[in-house]
Parts: sequence; C-alpha cells; structure tokens
Amino acid sequence: MLFGAFASLALVSMLAIGGVAPSDWHAYLGSALIGAAYVVLLYYLVSRFSPRLRSTAGTIGCGCLYAAAGYLFLMFTALSIAVSNASNFAIKNTADALASLIAFAGLGILGGMTLARFRRSEAARQQAALEAQAAEFAREQLEIARDLQQRLLPPAALETDRYRVTASNVPAAYVAGDFYDFVPLGPDRLLIVLADVAGKGVGAGLIMATVKAMVPLLAAEQPHPGPLLGRLNERLAGQLAQREFVAMIVALYDAQLGTLTIANAGLPDPVLVPALRPITVEGPRYPIGIRKNLSYESLVANVAPGERVIFFTDGLPEATVAGEPLGYERLSSELKRAQGEISRLFAALENLGAAHDDDWTAVLLERLR
Repeated sequence: MLFGAFASLALVSMLAIGGVAPSDWHAYLGSALIGAAYVVLLYYLVSRFSPRLRSTAGTIGCGCLYAAAGYLFLMFTALSIAVSNASNFAIKNTADALASLIAFAGLGILGGMTLARFRRSEAARQQAALEAQAAEFAREQLEIARDLQQRLLPPAALETDRYRVTASNVPAAYVAGDFYDFVPLGPDRLLIVLADVAGKGVGAGLIMATVKAMVPLLAAEQPHPGPLLGRLNERLAGQLAQREFVAMIVALYDAQLGTLTIANAGLPDPVLVPALRPITVEGPRYPIGIRKNLSYESLVANVAPGERVIFFTDGLPEATVAGEPLGYERLSSELKRAQGEISRLFAALENLGAAHDDDWTAVLLERLR
C-alpha cells in the first residue's frame, strides 16, 4: 500500500501534470488512494490465482510484470486526475518519463528478488520450526515411554531375613530393551528374571512389557525355570517378527535350601562371587523366539551364606573402552574390585570411559548369613 501511495505521488511529480499545484492536495490524495487500492487488488489477484509463481525466476518475472502494470496504471491515474481537473496533460520531458519507467522496472526486479529471498527464508524457518516441534514431540513421547517402562520394573532392592536382591538398569536409549523382575513364590522361594530384548527404543520396550506380563502368569502354573522358558518360547515364537527375539535367564532361588535353579536362553553366564566362578548351563541356549519347540535345561547351584550371584546382560562385557570391547576377563577383574556390588561396578566402568552403546542391566542375589 505504501509503495502504491508513494509511487503515485512520485509519478504525479515526475510527469509534471499541468494544472496541478503543490497546494492541490485533492489530486495527490486521490492519486495515492487509487495507487494503494491498485497494489492491494493486484496482490490479492496474484496470491489468489497464481500460486505457481514460487521460484526465484518466476517471482522476479512477476515483479517486472507488477512494475509494468503499475507504471501503465499510474499513468492512467495521472491522466484521469488531469482530465478531472480540466488540465492539459503533457509530458514536458521525455527523459523523465523514460527514467520513471526504468525506475519502476528496477523496483520490480528488486522487489521480486527480495520477495523470492523472503519466501525461501520463510519456508526454511517454517521447516525448521516444524522439525523442532516434531523433535520436541518425539522427545516428550520417549520421556513418557521411559517413565512408563521404569514403573514396570520392580523396586531396585528386595530384602528378607534370608536373602537380599539388588538390581540396576541403565538404558542406552530413552527406552531400554533390558529388564528384570522378581516374582515371589511363597515365603522361601523367589523367581529372578533378567532379559535382553533385541534392539532398543520403543519397539523393544513394548516387547519387554509383553514378556514381563507373561512371566508371572506362566510361573504360577510352572515355576521350574527350564519348562517355564519352553512355554514362554511357545507363546512368543509365533508373535515376534523374524529379527525380534529375547535373551533371558530365569532363576528360582530356594532360601530354605540355599539352592539356585538356573535356565539360560542366550544371556551371559551368571558369576558366583567372591569365587568369580561362572555358572554355565548346558544344552540349547537359543534366545526366546528364534525357533519353536525348544527344550531348555536347568542347573542347580548351591549358594553358601555370604556368597553372591550376579546376573548381567551382554551390554556390560561388550561395552567399548577406547574402541575395544571390555570382555569377560576384564569384567571379572572389575567385579572383583567392586566386591560384587552393582553400583561400584557401574561406577568403575564409568571411570574407565565405557560407552553406553547397549543397555547395562545387572541383578545381584546375596544369601544372608
């Protein structure tokens, strides 16, 4: 609107319309209003019917078209004002008229280039705003999923007069694929579950929630670890996708006898502390969901008063330190220094600069004296 108003005033002055005095404000006001109305109308028509003129070339060409149309229209406006004032319309200087035409063409090109740059920057700004909004929404959803997953995990410590169980879970992503659970089966028996779902993120978290919900139901019917893993595999083998599986350890601790019955489906061997002796279960150790009709074997280990058994997922031995995997031997050394305490072990790995490329999860069972 300002462009139309000032252009009309400038044109009236440049063309030096006869009979229009500087004090004749009606002529200038009429010219300005007509020019402003013209610009608004032209902008509306172009934005309404020419949405394809989005490229730089198209915008500059459209600007030149605006300039030519504006020049001709404002000449017609000046002529109309001159006629309405009964004045003789005459261009006293052809060079001035030509200069005004060139000026309008330059303004059109400059306006077109400015508009093209503005459109590009505005499109980039809107795209960045949309990406930031999408990233913030995704982060909020992951925070919600992580909070819900942490609520599914039992308390990190469970203690009776005969045993103490502690656990820790440090996810590599917002939502972990590892999980643990404690399922009491009477006053003297406890079912310990540790699992690692293939992958990370929300998908692994959903599988984790499904498996965690199934274990207590199946354990109520069959608490023995070997058959329990077999029945769980039958349930999940047809539901999981081709590359989805669950590595899991199920251990049944009898506090009265001090025995630990273990079945292993693809996780690292648990370690008896302070002897640092791995407890290895023979037989098939395929993760849950790899194939149907698997039969898992069990192993019974004695836990003396004061001894501890630590269960952990492969995120610990496979954590990279200076680009190299930590390994089981070095993990055993760090476990010995930590005296089997999970918090001290994780702190030692942090001090070594171990990377969190995978989840860190461990469960410690201690038979009290």
